Amino acid sequence: MGKGRILIIDDEPDIVETLTFMLEARNYDVITAFDGQEGLVKVKTENPDLALLDIMMPVMDGFQTIKQIKANKKWSDIPVFAVTAKAMKNDKDIVLKQGFSDYIPKPVNTAIVSFKIHKLISQLKAN
Repeated sequence: MGKGRILIIDDEPDIVETLTFMLEARNYDVITAFDGQEGLVKVKTENPDLALLDIMMPVMDGFQTIKQIKANKKWSDIPVFAVTAKAMKNDKDIVLKQGFSDYIPKPVNTAIVSFKIHKLISQLKAN
């Protein structure tokens, strides 16, 4: 078993591949989903420690998805990071007010992502 289970929910295969490669290289267990609806199924069945959630997706967008995650007591405490091309200051504020734990702008900087995830997973494992 790795250092933690991370669910990536994003409809862009390049982003999923980049994040998966980076996280697996750091010994995290990675689960993937390509839209919010599939992501909710994976939240229910895979019990991730953290979800990385895109905002703009088909079927169910990130705002609809986080609303569903936070509405269910079984997994409402799972931290969810927004991973989005919406990178204006107001966008970050809007995203965080929706219940996201943190914000990662696209294009992703793998060093920043790695740092934020390591910090969060370390805090979770310490509790």
